[in-house]
Amino acid sequence: MDDTLRTTAVGLLAAAPCSIEMPAGTGKTHLLAAAAAMAAAEGNRSLILTHTNAGVDAIRKRLRQFGVPASLVRVDTITSWAFALVGSYSVIAGVSVSAIPDWTQSDGYLKGATRVAEADAIVDVLQTSFDYLFVDEYQDCTVVLHEFVVALAAAISKTVLLGDRLQAIFTFVGPMATWESHVLPAFPAFELEVKAHRWHGHNAELGQWLLDIRPHLAHGQAFDFSDHQIPGLKFVTGTNPTALAGVAHSFRDFDESVVLLDKWPADVASHASRLGGAYSVMEDITGNFMRGQLELLPDEGNYLLAHWFASFAKECVVGLSGIDGPVTGKLQQNEGITHYARAGIEHILMAIDEMRLNPTYAQLETAAQVIRETKALRIYRWEAWNDTREAIAMTAANAEPALDNLARVRDRLRRTGRTRHNRIASRTLLVKGLEYDHVVIANLNKTRDPRNLYVALSRARKSVVVVGTSPRIVLSDGS
Repeated sequence: MDDTLRTTAVGLLAAAPCSIEMPAGTGKTHLLAAAAAMAAAEGNRSLILTHTNAGVDAIRKRLRQFGVPASLVRVDTITSWAFALVGSYSVIAGVSVSAIPDWTQSDGYLKGATRVAEADAIVDVLQTSFDYLFVDEYQDCTVVLHEFVVALAAAISKTVLLGDRLQAIFTFVGPMATWESHVLPAFPAFELEVKAHRWHGHNAELGQWLLDIRPHLAHGQAFDFSDHQIPGLKFVTGTNPTALAGVAHSFRDFDESVVLLDKWPADVASHASRLGGAYSVMEDITGNFMRGQLELLPDEGNYLLAHWFASFAKECVVGLSGIDGPVTGKLQQNEGITHYARAGIEHILMAIDEMRLNPTYAQLETAAQVIRETKALRIYRWEAWNDTREAIAMTAANAEPALDNLARVRDRLRRTGRTRHNRIASRTLLVKGLEYDHVVIANLNKTRDPRNLYVALSRARKSVVVVGTSPRIVLSDGS
């Protein structure tokens, strides 16, 4: 840790309770971890909360870099910490929870956890357990989240809130806490000169440009990419699949990471499919696509299991166009499909037909393995393909609903993080807090919200390619 960072971290600790705003890539996570490290050096313990598991993972990595002992820091998501408090003190919370979190009930967990944190006995526990409280990405806090944090801060008075209003892109249900009304009155601003650290050694000019344009990214303002000549920044005219494919396939160094961003889940999946499986779809943490598939999963013994699997496979794999209407129609009617001539996938039709005759989850996994071993096919929804199959395999073993088992699988992802892929297709919402060498914005016309645009642009260390019908847009909140 250099002297400047050490001095800043010590100053931040001394200023608590306080708040600090830092733009993307200027070292907010680094400063947070450094402050926790300085606290730990004095034997003080910190509770660190953020919104996403990607954020938790990033913070833990920085803490390890600074050699912070695990015994002196606890890192978690805000809602997971709330769930843990409610689960431990359900009587005080007035909320009964199951072993598996139902994140659609997050507000209930938070309100219950607020009651827990306000209880005199728990205040004593929190004061004994922690000396500092850090809450990251505070711009994404709802009023309900804020009230929970305020309750924690009443017990852990040395509290530091960190965030950046221009990165407020999460759309949680309920009114949002605001910096002016909710944060600054109780947590005064800690002023700090910021620098574009993320781009050092990669593309410093791109990083400085991203700091410079922040004041121009606001509702109602026009922004024209043709006015900006920055190394690594490129605008490509056209939103047709051919234009986008040319951009997506232009990155030849496969050790470098590329993320292709669009607004809607269906668009993201469509891009990944059209790109032949070269890009893998990043699923949302709850697994909404997988949940939708498993809600339709037939029980073992039902011949429609084969039809379900055929439909699911087509949603995840490039090269199964031969499983067409006539094939799926026969499966729906419990009729054989092996007589169809479908070049290159006849063996897959045989495996699916075997499942029709023997509709078990074990046979489903056999058919899935046949697809996996077929070199001509490309899986473009790896997360969905693996996690859905794992949930079904768990159901075969424990006889519990596949949706419950999927919740277990996805909850594990919250703790362990995602498998790394160097070519990702995603929504901006899912990559917030992450970094990539290159970013492709698939359709500027659908990225008019200034906050989403800023988050998308600032994920890139080396280059950004923006695709659209025109380099000029008028920015609009909520577009």
